[in-house]
Amino acid sequence: MKSKIQVILLSVFALITFSCNSDKKKIEKAITISKSNADGNCPNFIIENRENNLNISVFLDLSDRITQPKTILKDTEYLKSISKAFTNHVKTKKLILLQDKIQLYFNPEPTNNNINGVAEKLHIEFDKNSPKAKISETEELYASQPKEIYNLALADSENPRDFPGSDIWRFFKDNVKDYTISNCHRNILVVLTDGYMYHDNSQMKEGNLSSYLTPKSLGKLPFSKSNWNETLTEKGYGFIKANDGLGDLEVLVIGIESLNPKNPYAIDVMRAYWTNWFNEMGVKKFKIQNADLASSVEKVIFEFINP
Repeated sequence: MKSKIQVILLSVFALITFSCNSDKKKIEKAITISKSNADGNCPNFIIENRENNLNISVFLDLSDRITQPKTILKDTEYLKSISKAFTNHVKTKKLILLQDKIQLYFNPEPTNNNINGVAEKLHIEFDKNSPKAKISETEELYASQPKEIYNLALADSENPRDFPGSDIWRFFKDNVKDYTISNCHRNILVVLTDGYMYHDNSQMKEGNLSSYLTPKSLGKLPFSKSNWNETLTEKGYGFIKANDGLGDLEVLVIGIESLNPKNPYAIDVMRAYWTNWFNEMGVKKFKIQNADLASSVEKVIFEFINP
């Protein structure tokens, strides 16, 4: 009788021990999964390789700047170079480590659904299941489709006055974290713009800070003399801070050009505005590039994306 009781007690103890061990394993597994989810829903080997996982976002400034044929020509060439730098990077990676993507954004979103449809084609992601042919397909799409976006935008707004502007400031305020930053990637935002910033619905002013900078407003500012930087710093001119905590975002601005021929320092002023703005928002790596020949800018793009 005593022996039977001992057997029963041992069985109960073993069952409890097994149950506890099982629960412990479940808890440990849950913690592991939780950590993975917190890091962006990607496996640990991807997270550990995040600096080698490209997440490239391109913001197109579809303001009245695109009424100039030379702007469209340069932009489309820049986009070819961006896609080429991206695919060159993809080619260097092992298949199992592929976790790279490239996409286009605008603000505001175009009302023409055809534009949005073209943009959707240019949202491309690579993973371990991506076929090799996708590399050349990506280059071909970025070589042919962007021009269609510009043509459609121009068709919708034949009169330059129909362009409300491109809301770069609000994109940085409302969208940049959600759209362009991933915990699993090295995040790069390329902005194709002339350096001016304006939209009908984003015209804020706080002292000498503003959410916009146009050729007209720049022409009224006291920056036409060689001491422009001293004046800008002392008087606190610049863009209103739109966000903060952007340390995980690298930004390359391409296309800066002066539309203020009477001010020899216009480009320098624009560079200062953008530089101070990025610094205030916590962007640690950025470059502001003039609207030079595509062949010259390609080198800048390659070195920024694949240093």
